[in-house]
Amino acid sequence: MLFRKTVVLLLSVSAVLCGLQGQIYAPAANDSFIARYGTDEVFIFNRPEYRAGLTASIVAIPSDHSSGWDFQWAVYDPIDSAYRSLPVVITGETSIIDTITVSSGYQVTMTKGITIATFRVWVVFNDLDLQITNKDAENNLLFGYYNCTSLDLRADTVRPAAFYYNPLTHAKVDAGNVYTKKWTTDNTDASNPPDRFFARVTDPPWKDTWYILTVSDNYGLSRKDSVFYISIQSHAEMTASYIPLTEDSATYPGTWIDMFYDYDKHSAPGKFSFDMSGSRNLVSYRLDFGDGDSIISGSDSLFLIHEYQEPGIYSVLLTTKSALPFECIDTIRLDKDNALVMDAATRTDFQMPNVFTPDRDKNYVFKQFEESPGTVTNDIFRSSEVSVIFIDITIFSRTGLKVHEFRGNMRDWQGWDGQIKDSHRKAPTGVYFYVITSLVAYQDPVDPINRGVLKGFFHLYRE
Repeated sequence: MLFRKTVVLLLSVSAVLCGLQGQIYAPAANDSFIARYGTDEVFIFNRPEYRAGLTASIVAIPSDHSSGWDFQWAVYDPIDSAYRSLPVVITGETSIIDTITVSSGYQVTMTKGITIATFRVWVVFNDLDLQITNKDAENNLLFGYYNCTSLDLRADTVRPAAFYYNPLTHAKVDAGNVYTKKWTTDNTDASNPPDRFFARVTDPPWKDTWYILTVSDNYGLSRKDSVFYISIQSHAEMTASYIPLTEDSATYPGTWIDMFYDYDKHSAPGKFSFDMSGSRNLVSYRLDFGDGDSIISGSDSLFLIHEYQEPGIYSVLLTTKSALPFECIDTIRLDKDNALVMDAATRTDFQMPNVFTPDRDKNYVFKQFEESPGTVTNDIFRSSEVSVIFIDITIFSRTGLKVHEFRGNMRDWQGWDGQIKDSHRKAPTGVYFYVITSLVAYQDPVDPINRGVLKGFFHLYRE
């Protein structure tokens, strides 16, 4: 609407269009509009705070901006619907009333010689009080208005009447204000409540959160009130990481690990570290590891290590619980769907090298590689598979001499270094045979390991 624009510009245009000899304006007014009866201006002054003191001013100025005008002011009296003249007549170029503290109507008569012009305006003080009603003296949401599934917010307003009169009919006219409600929070993870005075939040946040209600009207008046919600919701947060064998020397001692371990595999048995420290508002939790084992613990132990004995992909479930009396529950699951794969022990087929070169540089880290298609070279004779839990292996020369043997867990076998058993003599270049009479491993149903006797040969080369 045109009359919502800048007050001074509006009134100047109005005066020209009506052919008037001057006008009354209010440069500090927050808004203005034409009265419903269609002839007078209504100025709105917003109080900065509820019931705060405010003094408004209005100015009368003739169109020729010259001196010598007499200004006679009058104030509307709603008792008899008449304008009562003020006792002082002001002479000059302009006249101002700057002591207005209550809503009222004002009339000015400008006289200069035979020229007489009369103007009327209304000054309306606009106010609003907003209170969130279900909070304590510290602005915290009152007990009883929240639980694990919802929280309720209650607010109310006091809206002093904003009105003026129709001087022709003497009827009181409502200024016609329109109010807008808006809830917001200081928590980007929280949803905003419905924009109502009685609002329910059906997904309470797990962070402590300020809820702010703003009520605005169409005259630019705005009031805010806020309430602090101390969250009772538990929030389950968990990360998991595989512990490489080289970092677990207490359980898997020995320097052989650096030589034989494949860092890209999560070999069984395999350990994972679980970190629940990102969880919030928990006093206890249950961790189901997905292999049949679980643990119930308090908030004093948020870091755990669990060892998976068998190959597989495990789905791990964390369930947290907040304090009494609510004990709100939250869960989080780690599995393949959210890119945290519990493949603690997937294994490849069991293989032994077919070439053995023990005279290589001893700083050379154990590795299987192909020097030519189908030829795998090692500097230590041993399989890189560490998921075998038991192996019984014997190595013979072509003449039947037993040069090496081992019986036990594959992780304890440091391989054959090329020296003849029970001596410090180097085995000569040639072909050697191995016999595995017992091999026990966690079975992969797709590619099961052969539990029978395994035989093979390999070439030993010396540089």
